[in-house]
Amino acid sequence: MIEQCTTGVWKPLRTITLGARRRTMSAGIGTGASATGDLRIRARTRTGRVGPAVYARIGVGEIVDVPITVRVVNQNRTAIPCLGAPDGKAYTLHGSIVAPRTALDAANPAVALYVHGLGYSSFFFRFQDVPGYDYGLQQARAGHASVVIDRLGNPARGDLPDGSATCIPAQADMVDQVIGALRGGGLAGSTGRGGVPSFRKVLLAGHSLGGFITEVTQYSFQSADAIAVAGYTDVPSPLALTTFGLASVDCATAPRRANGATGAPNYAPFGRTDADFAAGHFHDIDPAVAAATLRRHNVDPCGDLLSALQALAVNQVATRTGITSPVLVISGADDALFVPPTNRLQAQTAFPRSSEVRLVELPDTGHALTLGRTHEAFRKAMDVWLTDHGA
Repeated sequence: MIEQCTTGVWKPLRTITLGARRRTMSAGIGTGASATGDLRIRARTRTGRVGPAVYARIGVGEIVDVPITVRVVNQNRTAIPCLGAPDGKAYTLHGSIVAPRTALDAANPAVALYVHGLGYSSFFFRFQDVPGYDYGLQQARAGHASVVIDRLGNPARGDLPDGSATCIPAQADMVDQVIGALRGGGLAGSTGRGGVPSFRKVLLAGHSLGGFITEVTQYSFQSADAIAVAGYTDVPSPLALTTFGLASVDCATAPRRANGATGAPNYAPFGRTDADFAAGHFHDIDPAVAAATLRRHNVDPCGDLLSALQALAVNQVATRTGITSPVLVISGADDALFVPPTNRLQAQTAFPRSSEVRLVELPDTGHALTLGRTHEAFRKAMDVWLTDHGA
């Protein structure tokens, strides 16, 4: 009788009859380098008596993958003004934590917090529609702890009553609050053996607008131990600027509701059509992944869209004076929204006070770093950086 530990509970995995033909066991634990799990093996007689257990650890052992929530206030303590003030109310952000049990039980646990960009929810880092693309799970199998959140106002959660009631500086403020909760044990959720632990080290990574928010968070609050800016620079491409312009027009003249005919008012798409979205985000992508992403991509709060260019003007100065932590700039060589060599320019000039700036440019890779055929190259580059910085 073979059992696997899942979120702190032993669950049956397979029963093998004595003398049966030997077979390879992969169901539930994966195969090859991705195989992982904590197993308990016990003999059981026909009368039901169970013998002593033998334990086996495969790979990093048990993976904890559970939902979490965290309370934040929609406020702006940064130096960047918002066109419309955030509403100042308390909200519950939703997300997930995925990590090896051993990482959570460590004496000084470390974690990486991931922030998605426009058009996405947390599925960008937890894509499960096609096997093999769940970035968070793959990093857990490599030994890393990840927390992925849905930012306030994401239609996947329906938590913001009006899309004009937040802005990019407020999003950065809330990310800082989440980092504080990670350090102080403020995340609500069960790992099967109690709650989510307090983390001694927190790394912050954001994609696209999430990378922008990551920078604002760090120079405003210095709350992360290191930051990764993925698929973002301070020099948007003509396509990105045009798309922002059209989104701003839509917010002013034809704002949508968050979920089509329902949901909060004052939302707009970053890319009016699926073709527009694909042109900005996709390069060498599996058709099944592309189709699933287009089904799931969402509109965004007008408060975020309308504050982007205003915040960008401040950002181009503030990163040069306010960020001292290690920085990773990672992007695709075929990114249509932030076109090389702007990534190289960003790494060379935007962080002069940083203790370390690392640049990774992934060949044959577009803007959607976790969703293209080169997604594993992105994950491996992040794996190296996370390991080098103690997470």
